[in-house]
Amino acid sequence: MSTSTAPRVRHTNTSSSSDELAANMTASFLSTKSNNEHFGLGGTGDAGATSDEEEEDLKNPDLETHVTLVGDVRDRPVFIVDDMIDKAGSWIAAAETVVKRGGATKVYCFATHGLFSEDGLEEMEDCRCIEKIVVTNSFPMPNDNVRKDAKGKLVVLDVSHLLAEAIRRNHHGESISQLFMHYD
Repeated sequence: MSTSTAPRVRHTNTSSSSDELAANMTASFLSTKSNNEHFGLGGTGDAGATSDEEEEDLKNPDLETHVTLVGDVRDRPVFIVDDMIDKAGSWIAAAETVVKRGGATKVYCFATHGLFSEDGLEEMEDCRCIEKIVVTNSFPMPNDNVRKDAKGKLVVLDVSHLLAEAIRRNHHGESISQLFMHYD
């Protein structure tokens, strides 16, 4: 039986300094290292380390990796969607699978947050199977990444007005659901 540890919640005294208060507030939900050898959902290791190992495995040509393609994508464009793009290995593996094995015509990679650690953006741009990489500016992207977009594959959608309006509506007790309506 695996055990899961709930995050510790610290209560702070409102008379403490703002720096101390901020550190205590974030300590309740941010962690750089787990103190338990058993992890949530029955896992046995650090999720970040596992991700790094998987990325290295995807880059190793001597190691066979398995990507499952479900559905018929032959002669069709494919949209790969996730919450964020950090490292490129799994995105490239998926794109190459749908093009080379599935016969897809083009691959578009969509994510809300474009983190692009290490050389992730450059690697995705170098992949011939990827047509466009579409992210929002919800995460601060270094200008270097935008300038590195030599092949013109990166599209950054501006959501600043949407987020500002959502915050304004929430602050004034107004409905946010109207922001999800589509008007022609």
